[in-house]
Amino acid sequence: MSVNYKVTRVRNPKGIENVDYFANRVAKTSDYDFEQLATDINNSTTVTRADALAVLNACQPFIEKALLNGQAVVLAGLGRFQISIQGKCWPAETMQSDDFMPSSMIKGHKILFRAEPKLKKSIATNLRYKRIAGEHDKA
Repeated sequence: MSVNYKVTRVRNPKGIENVDYFANRVAKTSDYDFEQLATDINNSTTVTRADALAVLNACQPFIEKALLNGQAVVLAGLGRFQISIQGKCWPAETMQSDDFMPSSMIKGHKILFRAEPKLKKSIATNLRYKRIAGEHDKA
C-alpha cells in the first residue's frame, strides 16, 4: 500500500516576487466510510455487517456528547479526540477590570485528533509513497 502524492504550487513562503515554490501534497484517492468499515469488520469477524454498522453509527452521538462536556474521547489503539479553543491573548492588567469577560476573547474551536504512539509507529514503519502526475508535471 502507498500514499499518493503530487507536486503542487504553493504560496510563496518568503514573499519574494516572481519566484515559484512547489511542495509535495497528499493526493487523496477516496474516502473510507462507515459502510466500508462495517463490511470489512463483517468479512474479518463473526459480527454481521448490520451489527457493525449499528455500533459505528451509535458511536457518533456519544462522542459528540463527550466532546461537548469537555471530555477527551479515547479510542484505545487509535488515539483521542478533544476540543481545542482558539482566541486572543490579553495583558494581565485587563484581568483587573470588572467588565472584562475572558470568554469574549474566544474566537473559535477545533476538534483535534491525536494518534496513539502505537498507531503512529505502525504508520511510520509501513508507509510508502507513490508520486502521481500533477498539474505542474511535464507531459
